[in-house]
Amino acid sequence: MRVSGFVSALMGLMALALSACAMAPLPPPQATLDNIQAVRAANLPLMAIGSFTPAPGHPTQMDRAVVIRAGSQAAPGGSYARYLGDTIAAELSGAGRLDPTSGLVVSGVITDTYLDSNMSTARAALSARITLTRAGRVVYDKTLSAQSSWEGNFMGAVAIPDAFNHYTGLFQDLAGKLLADPEFQKAARGE
Repeated sequence: MRVSGFVSALMGLMALALSACAMAPLPPPQATLDNIQAVRAANLPLMAIGSFTPAPGHPTQMDRAVVIRAGSQAAPGGSYARYLGDTIAAELSGAGRLDPTSGLVVSGVITDTYLDSNMSTARAALSARITLTRAGRVVYDKTLSAQSSWEGNFMGAVAIPDAFNHYTGLFQDLAGKLLADPEFQKAARGE
């Protein structure tokens, strides 16, 4: 009976430790002032958001959740690729340029994603191939990337949330690069 009680207590502690490693769900993306200003300054027309998916042949696990050390961060809505689309939609909406019925549609494919929490230098990277179609015809097709590096930490309680914050911040960075890209802006305006 003593061994059984010890095993039960150990299992309870393990379950508690594992549940502590799961991060709280990410909130919906919010528009940033810099990106709203970039969209307005470029005088972009109304746009719709199309599909955002992981690239074919790439592991889909990283699209569903990011794991670092003993921690995991589930993708909002079950897909980090979709989260990128939602981030771009939030930026367009914040600038008053989102219209689900527009014939100008932004879509994307996540081509690369990376996250580590090395103690010397931690890194995160995100790349996506973004397309813009006008009435079904591709007018913009470009791969964009965002990276981040920071001083890593030995303590998991610091390193894990820090890594997730840097990684998820890349989605807004990538949206900003897209919206500020002169080629994207010209294609969107039909120039």
